[in-house]
Amino acid sequence: MKHKLFFLLFLFSTKLFAQDWIQGKIIDAESKQPLAFVNIIFQNGGGVNSDIDGNFRFRSSSKHQKVVFSYIGYKRDTLTVSEIKAQPSIRLQSNAYKISEVTILPGVNPAHRIIKAAIANKDKNNPEKATDFSYDSYNKLIFSARPDSAYLSLPDSIQRNDSDSYEGLQFTKKSHLFMMESVTERNHIPPNHTKEVVKASRISGMKTPFFTLIGTQLQSFSLYNDYLSLLGVNYLSPISKGSTSKYLFILEDTLYQGKDSIFTISFRPRKGKFFDGLEGILRIHTNGFAVQNFVASANDQETVDIKIQQQYEFVDEQQWFPTQLNTFLIFKNADIDNFSMYAEGRSYLKNIQLESQLEKNELGNVVLKMEDDAGEKDSTFWEDYRTKPLDNRELETYRLMDSIGNEINLDKKMKGITALFRGVIPIRSFDLLLNRLMDYNGYEGFRLGLGAETNDKISKHFRLGGYGAYGFRDKAWKYGGHFKWNSLWDNHLSAKASYSNDVFESGGTFFYNDWVNPFSSETLHKLFIQRMDAVEKYEVEIETHPLRDFQFIFFGNVQNRQILNEYNFVSPANELSTDNRFRLAEAGVNVRYAFREKFIEMFGVKTPISYNYPIIYLKYSHGFNDLLDGDFAYHRLDLKVHKNFRLRNLGFTSLRLTAGYIDRNLPLSLLYRTKGSFQSDVRFASDYSFQTATPNEFFNDQYAALFFKHTFKNLLFESKIFKPELALVVSAGYGKIHKMDSHQGLGFKSMEAGLFESGVQIDCLFSIVDWGFEQIGMEGMNFGSFGIGVFFRHGPYSQKVFWDNALLKGTYAVKF
Repeated sequence: MKHKLFFLLFLFSTKLFAQDWIQGKIIDAESKQPLAFVNIIFQNGGGVNSDIDGNFRFRSSSKHQKVVFSYIGYKRDTLTVSEIKAQPSIRLQSNAYKISEVTILPGVNPAHRIIKAAIANKDKNNPEKATDFSYDSYNKLIFSARPDSAYLSLPDSIQRNDSDSYEGLQFTKKSHLFMMESVTERNHIPPNHTKEVVKASRISGMKTPFFTLIGTQLQSFSLYNDYLSLLGVNYLSPISKGSTSKYLFILEDTLYQGKDSIFTISFRPRKGKFFDGLEGILRIHTNGFAVQNFVASANDQETVDIKIQQQYEFVDEQQWFPTQLNTFLIFKNADIDNFSMYAEGRSYLKNIQLESQLEKNELGNVVLKMEDDAGEKDSTFWEDYRTKPLDNRELETYRLMDSIGNEINLDKKMKGITALFRGVIPIRSFDLLLNRLMDYNGYEGFRLGLGAETNDKISKHFRLGGYGAYGFRDKAWKYGGHFKWNSLWDNHLSAKASYSNDVFESGGTFFYNDWVNPFSSETLHKLFIQRMDAVEKYEVEIETHPLRDFQFIFFGNVQNRQILNEYNFVSPANELSTDNRFRLAEAGVNVRYAFREKFIEMFGVKTPISYNYPIIYLKYSHGFNDLLDGDFAYHRLDLKVHKNFRLRNLGFTSLRLTAGYIDRNLPLSLLYRTKGSFQSDVRFASDYSFQTATPNEFFNDQYAALFFKHTFKNLLFESKIFKPELALVVSAGYGKIHKMDSHQGLGFKSMEAGLFESGVQIDCLFSIVDWGFEQIGMEGMNFGSFGIGVFFRHGPYSQKVFWDNALLKGTYAVKF
């Protein structure tokens, strides 16, 4: 028995060692680019896939064994093992395959059963939901130029006739245009506690790692969320609930590996379905019906074609996990002579552990942060993390671009550009404040000014600044100054003392640390501010962030105000004030709450990037009439709640609730002006306002208003030259005022009976105009951001004549 067992083991080992390793790389025959995840099928059954970079490796005991290379969109190629060993670079020919040519016969689509199983198991297969983990990531991003095939096919003598193109050809053979590398470390605890730290960064031409975060955020970590984010655009994932009604899935091939099978499924948006979708290939493994690899492209963007690849492995026999992410970009409008511009990004995940190296309280709300010494790592560090050494072209890119960067002092120039994004222009020890240079509103008209404050060259802990400005419509000067102190602690304790002699909106509501998207039509509300008060103001603020999701600002101020119109106020003592001057002594607290808000931190500056929950502003103010000669005692409470959210396959919804309460009878300019944006000479819609109300039609001392907007984006209709976006708008408000007869000289109403309006907007209506200009060589006109809207007032404050309640306005929505 022992002899038989020994003999069997001998035969098995002899057969095993007789097998040779066969390896090579599969590329596109024309472009020479690697082909990821090609099916390699053996004649005697079974098979393997090429990896994400087109490389393959398998064992074979016979040089005559036939191997089939099968890939969607390419002609099949059958080779023997000896042919592969002789020529390991396998070139597949494209066959101009189109999914739209495939006809699905009546009955159950076999791909749907597999896709639905993958969707049912997606939470289990999604590492961000299924397990704690940590990993290191090496990321490389290059920007380069590629000569077009027509020029490349010309004889060398003819190529030389175009000296510029020929020099460009020689350059691109030796070097890329730009290159960057980074190493990050990420820790994660479900459901959403995560932290990624950039440990190292290197950028060609620069020593300071300005653009490092770009190379780490090109695509989503995995495709198991409902949407994949690519360059800021959210595409519906094929592994999302209901995707079979949006995508056409076709089972293209099945590869058998022992007891398991790998299904190759192609997908693309169905005809007549309008949404941001992808086209590509999924390979789903029967082990948990998990995605083993994924290739997708988005070719519908106006400026860039995008292709992504993701490769997964079954880590520790427990969890499918992405191990490599590739991103390819082709810039459509950046062709120069005979060259096209492109970018390639690759992320390699290694040292994957199914546990976090940090505790939950160590992860915090900063999801991406750069270490202070990230740009100072030596060559030994990089050699440990690179998956393979840099090639000659990459080495030349660093050498050449670094020499150019040193010659033109690129780091210094980039510091100036990043300062512009912070809203300043550095001039030695001072920063020029860009927001003080120019403004416009309905009361002042054009406002020109100048503002500056000290910068880090004087102190990192304090700022001293001031400003001056002149309004050309009200013909008045304004000025002010401030002193700010910052502890630089993690809980961000800071203080500010300021003085200003300026004008402020009558009936306006102000929150500290409020932010208005500069590309939103909400910024147009300034056009409708027709009344302002002259205010001399002394103020002290103390800001702190003692709790993760809270920001507190404690404030106190004294204001000398003058109402600049014909209004008169009857005081509580029934005295008529005719000079319209009064003094406020006020103190309070401003609270901002953003549950699980996420930030990135770079160069000591935190920037919010995620608002998955409502953002709440709450401000309490108390007025004193027995302190610092204040004229009024009152309690005032202001509230703003804002939430944006996506409805899968239905578009985006925006909700905003504003409310206010004042417990005393105060002058009109201290009450709440209902935001109305109807003005005969300005027919543009402003978000979060009443489109049919005039700017000063309603005032209240207690009110609530709700603004609803749902944008269908391009879900209802889209073509290459016409991309309108339908939006539904509904607004409602209620309010009241203590004593209407205390306010003399101005006519207005309260919203006591309820103010209601609704409307329909067709945004981005004139994209066809942009297309027309592009056909005649006039690009960048940007008429496509404009549209029209029809709004209708109904309810107690509606007009008697039906059509008098309807209003036509222009709309503005920036598209990126």
